[in-house]
Amino acid sequence: MPIHLSPAGTPCWFELVSPDPERSISFHRELFGWQAVPGPAGGGGAYWFLRNGNGTLGALRGLAPGEPRGYWNVYFGVADVDASLARAEAAGAKRLFDPFDAPGFGRGAMLTDPVGAVTSLWQAANPGDAGDFVMFEDHAIGWVELAACDGDSARDFYRALLGWDVSESTASGFRYLYFAVEGTRYGGIMPMTKEWGDMPSHWSVYVPVPDVDACCARAMVLGGTVCVPAFEAPGVGRIARIDDPAGVGCYVIRRTSTTG
Repeated sequence: MPIHLSPAGTPCWFELVSPDPERSISFHRELFGWQAVPGPAGGGGAYWFLRNGNGTLGALRGLAPGEPRGYWNVYFGVADVDASLARAEAAGAKRLFDPFDAPGFGRGAMLTDPVGAVTSLWQAANPGDAGDFVMFEDHAIGWVELAACDGDSARDFYRALLGWDVSESTASGFRYLYFAVEGTRYGGIMPMTKEWGDMPSHWSVYVPVPDVDACCARAMVLGGTVCVPAFEAPGVGRIARIDDPAGVGCYVIRRTSTTG
């Protein structure tokens, strides 16, 4: 699989933030074959790069002070993180931490968007060099999705901040907003309905796998939980959601379509 170079405005890095890093590392190693390679420890503590058989798909770290639970942190590439953060704040976002530097890698910032989801921005030190970053393949990240309490507000915020081309579909019987950059779809926005209850807005990642049902069965053997049983999404594929033993969840998917 070719190394993936993320254009500005697209997901460019993924962090599994776990309250129990060792349990999360063990689970994902056995389930997806991910190897956790120790990286440079910063002010936030230990940091591991996550690798599949072809390259690096993201990283894993523990909770930072003030983070109440585990989650997947999605970074979006920008040309100037400080200017983008200022625009985000002017549009209703709130910074979680001041911008930080990762020497040799780039500069980042974390914020909550206007619908309350945690989002991160990343300015690469060398935008033309993707290293060995992989995406859109089995056992890497293949899609990101924002479950938003206000889909229209989320759409307007990210379209203005990141330059997304947003399209809408109701083909599956519910409203879904796809976002694309330079003609490639990277993810979508799921407007949350009353059935979601009081769940806050949040980002999720999708991991393509060869067999969703087999993956769910294996996840349970490893101590995980299948919190959304496998189902067929018409025109998309077979999907399920699993939580690792530390409570951090992701979707797994086997696509039947390359368009969504």
